[in-house]
Amino acid sequence: MRKAMLLAAVCLVAWGPVAQARVLASSPITGAGLTIDFYGALDLGAQGVTESTIGGSGHIDGDVNLKVAKGSSISYSRAFTGGRVLLLGGVRLAKGADTVLISGMSVTVATGVITAKVGGQAGVRVGVVNSHTTVEAVKRVGSSTVTLKLAEAGITLDPDFAAAVNDALGTALTTGTAGRATLDVDIDLVRGHAPDADLLTALGLDADLGLAELLALNLDLDINLG
Repeated sequence: MRKAMLLAAVCLVAWGPVAQARVLASSPITGAGLTIDFYGALDLGAQGVTESTIGGSGHIDGDVNLKVAKGSSISYSRAFTGGRVLLLGGVRLAKGADTVLISGMSVTVATGVITAKVGGQAGVRVGVVNSHTTVEAVKRVGSSTVTLKLAEAGITLDPDFAAAVNDALGTALTTGTAGRATLDVDIDLVRGHAPDADLLTALGLDADLGLAELLALNLDLDINLG
């Protein structure tokens, strides 16, 4: 009995570091969100389809812009591991008396897959971010916020998306690449009154940076999302 108890104690000590493994954390994200030229990528004009935005979304230089919505987050543990970007508002496409709403759009950070509700169909695959594992990180002097540019290589729209729109409007749209699309999210690197060491490490920075040192940095670098 004494030997069994001693063996159990030794095992607890030996496995102690495993029990103390680093816990995955998450950080809320905000930002400019998705900007994309649906009109050009789907060639809507050729089939007489009009486009308008709904629910707080808008346009930037003619492209649809859906800002990051509340509830979005990115996960990390000394490296970025995933997360989900929820996008505010949506798009209304119309042809004659027929309309279809594209809403509830979200992006899975780990895969770059974009989904949305298209008309009555939930979970439609809208497209995928090209080269989603390598992103640009930008931070300006005086700011504690870093912007991750998640779609610098554009977005490829999915045939399932065109099919869902075609079902609703009776069109024959085909998909292509939205080469100038962007997907930008902002992360505050400060927790409480000090920089978050794991977020700094995920960006390839010194985990021991103080607040003043962080604010003095001007960054423009590529990081790996795995």
